[in-house]
Amino acid sequence: MNDKFDVNSWLKIYRDAFAPAQRAQAEGIKAFERLARHQYAVAGDYLEFSLHATKVAFAAKPGDDITAVQRELGAELGNKLQKRAEELAAIATEVQTSLTSALTEAAETVTATTKKKVA
Repeated sequence: MNDKFDVNSWLKIYRDAFAPAQRAQAEGIKAFERLARHQYAVAGDYLEFSLHATKVAFAAKPGDDITAVQRELGAELGNKLQKRAEELAAIATEVQTSLTSALTEAAETVTATTKKKVA
């Protein structure tokens, strides 16, 4: 009865088993952060538009053509939002690629470990 419980080997097995899940979780957190920063930037664009539109409305004098200025501000906002939509599509593509590679790696690790144990 000289069998001892080897804590180090148990911890290594635990780390190896959960490393793919930990990597996928880290990728998910990075993706969430990027999405949150993007949404914050979009909210800033809307706030900036609102402030400019309010300034124009309060600074208008009788006879001024407010609609032309508001149309220009709206076109500017539309251009910004189009760029933000393109950024969002790029973020989504990068995140999908990153998570797919992490999950593929996790599946390959599990498959390789299972094949070693079966053989």
